[in-house]
Amino acid sequence: MAEERLYDNLLALPLFQGMSRSDLAMVAGQTKFDFRKFSDGKIVAKEGDPCRHFRFLLKGELLVESFSDDYAYRVVEDISAPEIIQPEHLFGLHQRYTRNYTTKGDCNMMQLDKKEVLKLTNQYEIFRLNLLNIVATQTQKANHRVWRKAPEEVRDHIIRFFESHCTRPAGEKMFYIKMRRLALEVNDSRLDVSKALNDLQEQGLIELFRGRIHIPALEKLLME
Repeated sequence: MAEERLYDNLLALPLFQGMSRSDLAMVAGQTKFDFRKFSDGKIVAKEGDPCRHFRFLLKGELLVESFSDDYAYRVVEDISAPEIIQPEHLFGLHQRYTRNYTTKGDCNMMQLDKKEVLKLTNQYEIFRLNLLNIVATQTQKANHRVWRKAPEEVRDHIIRFFESHCTRPAGEKMFYIKMRRLALEVNDSRLDVSKALNDLQEQGLIELFRGRIHIPALEKLLME
């Protein structure tokens, strides 16, 4: 029964998809997986912490908190299982987490040490290709962003700002940012930014509060 649960967990994760049942059984028997349960409000990864594991969200939701370089504003959004937390930071120049990840309700997580990741990469071509596809897709999306058509209206600049500062272009988002800083970021006047935000609020696409902007569903805002 425990083997079946592990098999199902692995099959739901993108790094293991495409593996045969026999390969997954071998992975389950030879790999050291670290399973953990977290209650609501627990930090599972913090900005600046060394990234020494692949951390998989198997069940539940996490709040993701991202910060500007000067910590003048931040964004909070949520991700749902199954999900892997910043796999690109296990290797490369900066091997540290760049966001805070906090449980939203009870969560089940699985950790895989870097040595185990390297072993799987060497032994299984499909695991290696899945990892390369994840990193390559992120790189291609990042490269494409700078070549998109520039926004023309103030509201379009604001929407582009929201989109570019989120981990995914859908779901609920909360931006903690002052109006003056947002105006600076989109290179427009505070008055024009305020008017554009109020127009979006009247359409039911955002909610304005003092020092924060709530976006109920980013995908609806992007359709504008």
